[in-house]
Amino acid sequence: MKLRKKYPSKRIIIFMLISIVIFSILTGSKLLISYYSTENSARITLAKQYIEIANNIADELDKKAYEKFLENPRVNDENRVQIKQFLELYQLKINSLFTYILMLDESNISKVMVTAMPNGLAEIPIGAICTVPEAQIIQAKNGQKYFTKIISGEHNTSYFSVGVPFYDDYGKILGVVGIDIDAKDLKQVSHQVVMNNRIAFFIDILFAIVLILVVFLLHKWYKHKLTQDQKEIEKMYISELGKIVGTLKSSRHDLMNHIQVLNGLIYLKQYEKAGEYLKQLTVDSKALDVSLRIQNPALMVILQSKWELGQSKDIHIQFEVDQSDFSRIEAMDVVKILSNLLDNAIEAVDVYSGLEPKIIKVICKTIGGKYIFSVENPTQLSSKEYKSLFQNGYTSKVNTDGLRGNGLDIISRVTIKYSGDIFTHYEHEKLTIQITI
Repeated sequence: MKLRKKYPSKRIIIFMLISIVIFSILTGSKLLISYYSTENSARITLAKQYIEIANNIADELDKKAYEKFLENPRVNDENRVQIKQFLELYQLKINSLFTYILMLDESNISKVMVTAMPNGLAEIPIGAICTVPEAQIIQAKNGQKYFTKIISGEHNTSYFSVGVPFYDDYGKILGVVGIDIDAKDLKQVSHQVVMNNRIAFFIDILFAIVLILVVFLLHKWYKHKLTQDQKEIEKMYISELGKIVGTLKSSRHDLMNHIQVLNGLIYLKQYEKAGEYLKQLTVDSKALDVSLRIQNPALMVILQSKWELGQSKDIHIQFEVDQSDFSRIEAMDVVKILSNLLDNAIEAVDVYSGLEPKIIKVICKTIGGKYIFSVENPTQLSSKEYKSLFQNGYTSKVNTDGLRGNGLDIISRVTIKYSGDIFTHYEHEKLTIQITI
């Protein structure tokens, strides 16, 4: 015998590929969001530090000298030179790209008045337009401190700016102390924060992997459980179907005997007895007539099988079944409900010793979009037994192997699955259990 090499299921491969793609997208998205969030937090933190520095510069700035410079703005003005030297001292301390003073006028365009810059760069002329955005200029005009987003400058440089307005003795805004910070400093801080949090990123990735594995294992477990349930129902279904096939074979054999009896009675001209014999055959064929009118195959098999079981125990079962196919409920769940309800009813009636006739009434119908499954049978229950009907493992019979008493619990779980209701009523030695789904 040649053994075939086992290959992984195509579905498993597809599941793993989809999981890897989703995992990669989610992980990448989280890393990007975390990085940009960290970068934004670092920018805000740096901005607050440099705003405090700009605030110190504004406090120490010689406002009188700046006012005199504004009266006649010239490059060689001694007041401008003095302020420029003051800014350059701070420039060396804080190692910023530029430290400068902006002028605010009627427009919302920023203009540079005095600038301290690194060596080697050309002097910025007085009144040159600055790159601080209009929104931040409006903030400054309203007396607010500001910081910008990353700004792209000349020679592939990028930076962000902070600014603090300063005032004369009368509370009028003279200008804005501005500082430009190289974006490289920001990236270094962001990178450092990310590196410090790499353990957290690793844990996030590990958590995602574990989550995918858990989902995969739960999926496998669910499929296994579903397969087990399916096999259990199929086994029950085949068993009940086998009983029906056996009954049909037996009925065929009986039918031949009945025909022979009728033929004999007619031959002997016993017409009255032949008529009575036919009436009895009509009564016995009612169950078969019911089964032929049932649209749901699983329901038909169960009801026919349980009718035969009742007949063998001299228990009469009456059916009231409409033309619904009950397709909104899975066949295995129909089997679970009716099989367990009727098994319990037949067992109860079989040992019943009261005065009520041994008749089980079965209702399967559709009312207002709801499915109604109801079984009524005579039985004798104490108040404690009645209250314990739907407790898992409860049975009023001998239960030495622990295998009894699960039928009503199974019915309860199926009913919950479809968000249905269970109604029970016990009065005058008659128990009614109705399932509404």
